[in-house]
This record gives sequence, C-alpha cells and structure tokens, in this order.
Amino acid sequence: MDPATEARHPEPTVREVGWTDFEGLFALRLNRYDEIARDPDYGMVSYPDRPTSGEFATWFGELQSAVIGGTAVCSVAIREGQLVGMCSVRREGRAVETAHVGVLGIEVLRAARGTGVGRPLLAHALAAVPGRFEEVHLSVLPVNERARRLYESAGFETFGVAPRAFQRGGRYHDFILMRRRFPPVPPK
Repeated sequence: MDPATEARHPEPTVREVGWTDFEGLFALRLNRYDEIARDPDYGMVSYPDRPTSGEFATWFGELQSAVIGGTAVCSVAIREGQLVGMCSVRREGRAVETAHVGVLGIEVLRAARGTGVGRPLLAHALAAVPGRFEEVHLSVLPVNERARRLYESAGFETFGVAPRAFQRGGRYHDFILMRRRFPPVPPK
C-alpha cells in the first residue's frame, strides 16, 4: 500500500473466517445486490433474489463445514470493526476426479476497493491452499482490469476465455479464465 493510501486507510486485519463472521458476511452478500443495481457490469454472480437469513445460514454452515473439513479456505478482511472483504477457495462439486482444483471467489466492499484490502486478503487465502488444492481457478470480466492485475501479481495466468459466459441486463461478457498451480497434494 502506498503511504498516502495507508494514511487514509488503516491496514485491514485479515484472518480465517469464523462463526462470528455470519452477520458481516451476510451484509457483504446483500451488498452485492446493491452493487449489481448500481453497476450492471459488476462481475459477481448472484441468485435471482436476495437470500434470506435462513438461506444464507445454510450457505454459511456449508462453508464453515468445508473450511473445518479442509476442503475449502476462506479469509476475511476487517477494518475498523467492519467486515470489508472475503476470499474463498472451494471445490466445485463433489467429484473425486476434480477435488485437486479449487475455485476462487473474492469480494470487497466498494468503499474498501483500492484501499489495500484485496492484496492481503488474496495472499492470506492463497497461503492456506498448499496441501488442499493443486490448482486454483478463477474467472474475471475483461472490464475488471484492476482485478486482473491483482491476480497476475499473485501468480495467476490466463489459460482461456469462456465466450458469452456472463449475461446481465441483456448484455453478454466473456469470462477470462485464470489459474495458479501449487505443489501436488500428498495422497491420503
């Protein structure tokens, strides 16, 4: 973080997600719908409707179970007592054949973007990946150049494009597909 940014924004605390993060993560998830309304090119995918607290509790319980079970990692960023970001790496599905691949998702509140949250949040989550996943994949919209630069600086490389994979409001975007490789996971 540059000194000017650091002077305006204290360094976030980044740590593994915990049970006490339910409310902060729920607020972050609900914020996604406001972001989408404000910016149709906001690259986070969503369900048709805002989740209820019960629906989110199911998702959160599954996430915590996966973290505890070692099949996911999840980091949160806290600044001045507020949860301002989350980064997770999770298996996509339950197939044994693809268990070595994790899918990364990261979300930072609009007010915290560009203030030194994303880089330590991503680094914290990726530090927990070795021994769990051999590859981490992500997808990013071409219009999100800041995120692409962040991923590249963290060792991700582009390996393909999914044409017209993202559609919102009648507009289509390609997804840029990126990956980072890690040492092989020892057999159990």
